[in-house]
Amino acid sequence: MAERTVSASLELRIGELELYLDTKGLVEGLSAALTPLIAVVTTYIAYQQWLTNKRRLAHELYERRFAIFKAVKTLYGEIGDAGTAKYGMVMRFYAATGEAEFLFGDDIRRHLEELYERGMDLASLHEKMYPSSGEAGMPVGPERSQVAEQHSALLRWFLTEAVGDSRKWFRKYLTVQ
Repeated sequence: MAERTVSASLELRIGELELYLDTKGLVEGLSAALTPLIAVVTTYIAYQQWLTNKRRLAHELYERRFAIFKAVKTLYGEIGDAGTAKYGMVMRFYAATGEAEFLFGDDIRRHLEELYERGMDLASLHEKMYPSSGEAGMPVGPERSQVAEQHSALLRWFLTEAVGDSRKWFRKYLTVQ
């Protein structure tokens, strides 16, 4: 009986075309090519995850920054509605904007500090004229007129200049890219 050897090769004849396939070499070649392919696919997946995380972080930062901007707009709305500032309004604003120094640059921090200080000044002027304790306010006269003029000037500042300034200051931080 003739001895048969099992070879890891395959020979095909189709008409005049001879095709010789070394299956062992083919498997080794495909295995060698598979390792870099897996590395490329893994790298691509890691890059996509990095992009997704970067976008998620940008979105979360936007949401937190926008909440601060909304607190500023709320303060303007409350002052415009009441025609003055009350200590409670200003303190709610202060609490709502507490994390701003970690989310924005110094320009926004300074702007928010100015809004807080001027808001407290406006509330103080209002309190002088109309004490929340129910006591009589300042008597009519030149001193009350001066306080009323200061109050009006601050109120105008809040409802005109400050509104425009806030849009300008926040725009660069809230632009969606």
